[in-house]
Amino acid sequence: MPQQVPQKRTRGWYTVSVDTLRAAGILLLLAGLATAGWLIYGRWHSSQLEAEASRLIQEVDQLLERARDERPQGAFQDEFQEASASRDAAQRSYEEADYRFSVQQGRRARALLLAVLDVAGARPAAGEAQFIAAQGGVEFRRGEQGEWEPAHSRDVLHSGDWVKTAPNGSAEIVFLDGTLHTVRPNTLILVTRARTAIGAGTEQAISMEYGWVDLNTAQRGGRVSTPSAEARVRRDSEAAVSFDRASDTARFAAFRGAVDVTSRGGVTRTLGPLEEVKQKGDLLSNAAPLPSSPLLVAPAPHLEVELDAGRRLVLSWEPVPGAARYALQVSRSRLFVDNLIDADSRTKTEATLELRGEGSFQWHVAAIGREGVQGPWSDPRSFRVVAGLRPGERGDRTPPPLELEQVQVYGNLFIVSGQTEPGASLRVNGESVSVAQNGGFTKTLLVSREGWSVLEFIASDTSGNVATLRQRVFVETL
Repeated sequence: MPQQVPQKRTRGWYTVSVDTLRAAGILLLLAGLATAGWLIYGRWHSSQLEAEASRLIQEVDQLLERARDERPQGAFQDEFQEASASRDAAQRSYEEADYRFSVQQGRRARALLLAVLDVAGARPAAGEAQFIAAQGGVEFRRGEQGEWEPAHSRDVLHSGDWVKTAPNGSAEIVFLDGTLHTVRPNTLILVTRARTAIGAGTEQAISMEYGWVDLNTAQRGGRVSTPSAEARVRRDSEAAVSFDRASDTARFAAFRGAVDVTSRGGVTRTLGPLEEVKQKGDLLSNAAPLPSSPLLVAPAPHLEVELDAGRRLVLSWEPVPGAARYALQVSRSRLFVDNLIDADSRTKTEATLELRGEGSFQWHVAAIGREGVQGPWSDPRSFRVVAGLRPGERGDRTPPPLELEQVQVYGNLFIVSGQTEPGASLRVNGESVSVAQNGGFTKTLLVSREGWSVLEFIASDTSGNVATLRQRVFVETL
């Protein structure tokens, strides 16, 4: 009988199918759990957005009701309309279950209303703008019939008010939209509004009778009109406008960003960075290049030197291509009024100062091209001159007082003011701050990061004692 060979056992097709189905079932279970988890998270996140949107709409409604009670008649009409439109968009999106967009519009309306109400709360009668600083001869007048009165920090300006600076005066003015105007000496301007387009409302602006104004715009642009032309400074731009009434000539310069200039005769020019046009009558010149701002080399920022007999300090900067000469200003004022040195014919890239007294000083330089056009000033630097101690003298060991009196918020623009020791040097987040003779200070800061940030104030007196103060602020951009 032949021997049977045992056959090799193999898995049946049904066994392989069961194993495969088991693995597939596990994968499907995991996928189902992941999908369920994602759906649960999505519903939770949506419910959070829904709750936040509802809360924001209620908060905006309360702010609008408060605004109707507190705002001056006719002031900030466009801003309130814009906030109301954002509130209505938030409500529509909420009803359509688009909670993310509803939250965005609600936050925008809230931020705009808070900025307006902050200005309204600064004075019983709020206005379009506010003085940040006024140094030297600076006056303002309410409308055409008011009396001229001295300007002070935090004085509020309305549409129709005039501002005038003397030969030794300069002022910083911030508008509600965040545009910063620096009014130079011998200038007369009118705070006003300009119509943007048919049905599009108006925007804050100034009308210049004569003088010189520098602008630094934020999230919105700004307008400056002269008797013969108008400049539309676009958002996130730096520019300068000057007008000579006797010769009916003006200069429009863009240092950063862009500026659109239109003459009385309808001629239009668009300026890019480091370009300028000149206006004569109804005509505008072609755009011409400007030299760049010089890079300061020495001394290092915030240098402190002891006052010794015959002590000298050398100021130096990098040469600018195309510059024929340089303008140099040294002042005790950060607005550079009543300058100790004001020269515009230096051909070298350095200057030697003889130190004759104590105090804090600011200096900056501008390049002047071969055609006689002046470019933007460099960022200023500061140095301080202090009296040296006599042998065996211990000196003062008490830190200077440092108090913060007010923090005003305009979107991501902060205006801080306070008090420290007269003669002390002060920095906020590394930026130098001018301290008045009575120890008072005011500083404008631009905080670009959204959310919570810290402003750090560091004051040091002439003996080297240091005081530090930190202030938390919240930035919620529109």
